[in-house]
Amino acid sequence: MAVNVPTIADTPDLTHSDNFDAVRAELSRLFEHKLFKDTTRMKRFLGYIVEEAIQGRADRLKGYTIGLEVFDRPESFDPQADTIVRVQAGQLRRRLDLYYADAGKTSPVRILVPKGRYAPIFEFRQQAPLTEDKKADELVPVAANDPRPSIAVLSLDDLTLPGEGAYFAAGLTAEIVNALVQFRGLRVVTLTPTVASRLNAITTRETGQRAGADFVLSGNVRRDGEIFRVMLNLIRAETGEHIFSRIYDREFTPGSLFSLQEEIASYTAASIAAPFGAVNRYNRRMQSGRKNSPDAVKAALSYHNLRLSPTRSGAEELLEDFKRITDEEDRFSTGWAMRALLNTFLVSQTFPIRDAKAHLEDAEKAGKMAVKIDSENALGHFSLYMTHYLRGEFDHAAENIERALSLNPNDYWMLAYYGVGLAMRGEVRRAINMQEAAKKLVGHAPVWFHMPQAIQDYLTGDYDAVIAWLPEDTILAPQFVQLLGAASLALSGRKDSVDALVKAMKAETPNLEAEIGQSFLYWHMHPALNDKLIAGLAAAGLDIMPPSAPT
Repeated sequence: MAVNVPTIADTPDLTHSDNFDAVRAELSRLFEHKLFKDTTRMKRFLGYIVEEAIQGRADRLKGYTIGLEVFDRPESFDPQADTIVRVQAGQLRRRLDLYYADAGKTSPVRILVPKGRYAPIFEFRQQAPLTEDKKADELVPVAANDPRPSIAVLSLDDLTLPGEGAYFAAGLTAEIVNALVQFRGLRVVTLTPTVASRLNAITTRETGQRAGADFVLSGNVRRDGEIFRVMLNLIRAETGEHIFSRIYDREFTPGSLFSLQEEIASYTAASIAAPFGAVNRYNRRMQSGRKNSPDAVKAALSYHNLRLSPTRSGAEELLEDFKRITDEEDRFSTGWAMRALLNTFLVSQTFPIRDAKAHLEDAEKAGKMAVKIDSENALGHFSLYMTHYLRGEFDHAAENIERALSLNPNDYWMLAYYGVGLAMRGEVRRAINMQEAAKKLVGHAPVWFHMPQAIQDYLTGDYDAVIAWLPEDTILAPQFVQLLGAASLALSGRKDSVDALVKAMKAETPNLEAEIGQSFLYWHMHPALNDKLIAGLAAAGLDIMPPSAPT
């Protein structure tokens, strides 16, 4: 026999006054809940965006406008450099998630703020049938034909005295899920507390099988005085092998609850799901020794591996694989994004630069396909940022990177690339902020993550700091790192060292001076950096040839 349970559906018409009243009544209920009651600025934020949407002004809800109207920022406010709106929006989404998972489960209206935007949407409850054989807490396996690795997230256990840590544990679980789902190359299976408690009593392998998951993330929270200890473990479901384990000890202070949850969740998600996180490292290890194939999963893993040790020949070979894959599997959004980024790599980070115009045309086509298939694919928006930047289309580039980072603020690779672009263009202070944000999310950052600070040191004449930053085998570093190193060695009078580096660079690229000049067309350096780098390279014995028209 069928039973009726409430479900949620989008409202067909928000212009009706009854719907206005229902949304405002729901807002009042939210403001009385403990999650919002004592948060003056958060209530002001939510109230502002809801009222703007009701009044038909949702298109005005941009980071800049909200900064001025809600957070009292001056007209010079830059939402990229000052991240208060993005951070508070993330906090708001998580509070709404927690509210509707508990006290608001039966609310007649649900107010949501989708990731990547500030305009809220409103869902209205209606009645719909649900058969008795489809229980509300039933665990539904993920689609078998989805090639992405998947993680089942168990509710964190509270090991403190009753009531002391349960709220923190539940909130942290929601934060981790929210951070993980922003990585589009990963499937996340969320388990309700009822299901999770039942699964905790069975083996990890059985949990993975029931959830259709490759990995299981579990853990616990313990409070000792003012210290919260969080222990997390990622286990391969089939074998029980520990892939990732981390203990966080954080001091609890009044008002720090949400920031603690966000910090731990962001670092955990980046450590697990980012391009060089635990899941991809493990999968690359499992694939080691096998040749690339057109299979989408293997190609994606090869892409991440290439980013660790990039070469022109490797990028060209893999790009051909992705062209074939995306032609065969034209709904593979991540594949299109990776195809685009391989094109931009061949323009911006390798010598010699060949067929740059054709590569950027293919990059734009592939990036647009990626976001057409999946408008929330952060990697797709990032690929369009790279394409527009290399073309010198900075307004479009700024729109795309803002969208990419709003969708996934935990991708340290995107943050680091953005920082390098800002430093090249002369916005060094903003660049260093991005650099610091990226470094917080990665245990051992590659040398080029520190490039904004190195550029700052070079511009201020602190050549010793730049030289100390250089890797031991500089010739294997990205081209710009090599050039900055050669210029700094020359300007600091280290003739033997600079001669050896320049000799090695010329052995790698015989027509080096011309190639460097050509690359300047795509790096779009600020005149101060451009002129000082040319002067430093001249001191190193490199006569940079004026660039020709874009190829």
